[in-house]
Amino acid sequence: MKNLILIFATVISFTTASFASNIGDGTLAIVKTASITLTLEDEGQKEFIVSSVFEAENDNIAMVFGNDVSMIQVFNKEGELEMMFPVGSKEVNLGMSLFSEGNYRMGFMVEGISEVQYTNLQIK
Repeated sequence: MKNLILIFATVISFTTASFASNIGDGTLAIVKTASITLTLEDEGQKEFIVSSVFEAENDNIAMVFGNDVSMIQVFNKEGELEMMFPVGSKEVNLGMSLFSEGNYRMGFMVEGISEVQYTNLQIK
C-alpha cells in the first residue's frame, strides 16, 4: 500500500510539472492573460527563455533567460524605438507601468547569441 501511494504521488508530481511550463506547449504565446499577450517570433526562441509569467500583484512580466540579457529595446507598432535600457541579468522584470495600451516589439540582446531576439507584446 505504501508503494502504491508513493507511485501515485510520483506520477502526479511529474504530470503537474509537465503541465506547469508555458514554454514547451507548442504555441508561440509565452504569457497570455486578459490584459496582455507576449508572443515569440519563432519556435527557436523557446530554447533561450527558460520561463515567463505575468505577476498580477506586481503588475509585471517576469522572464528568466538561459543567458544574461545585456540590453532590451522596445519599439512601438510603427517600428520606432521608444525605450532602451541595460539589464545585465538572466532575470528580466518588465513593469506594465512602462507601457500604454497597444502593440510593441521588444528586442532582447542575449549574451552568446549574435542576433537580437524579438518578442511581441500586446497590451489590451
